[in-house]
Amino acid sequence: MNGQFTCVVCPTGCVVNAEWNETELLSTDHAQCKLSWDYVRGEIFDPRRTVTTTVRVDDGDLPLVSVKSDPPVPKRTVFEVMQHLSHVVVKAPVNIGDIVVTNVLDTGSNIVATKRIQRKV
Repeated sequence: MNGQFTCVVCPTGCVVNAEWNETELLSTDHAQCKLSWDYVRGEIFDPRRTVTTTVRVDDGDLPLVSVKSDPPVPKRTVFEVMQHLSHVVVKAPVNIGDIVVTNVLDTGSNIVATKRIQRKV
C-alpha cells in the first residue's frame, strides 16, 4: 500500500510518501530527518492521539481543570475516553501533574491535570 503523511514530529512538517504491507513499513521518501520513519510507522500500525479536555472540580476556586492524556491514547479510543471523562469529578486542591485517572479505559495512559486549582475559600 502507499500513502502520504505530514510528519508533525518537528516544525519542518515534511510531506512523506510511504509504502507498507500488512506488517511493516517498507520505505519512505521526502523526509528531511530520520524521525519521520517512526512517526509514519506509528500512524499506520498504531495511531495515537493526545486527548485534551476539562473535568469537573468539586469545591475548587474554578469549576473545571484542564487535563491531558499521558502518553497519548490509541486513536480508536478517543471518543470513549472523552465520554468517560465527562463523568469524572475531582476534589480540590488539584496540582499540575496530578493523575486524575489512572490507566484510563485500560489504554495504558493516565489523565493528568495541566492546571492548578485551589480549594474554594
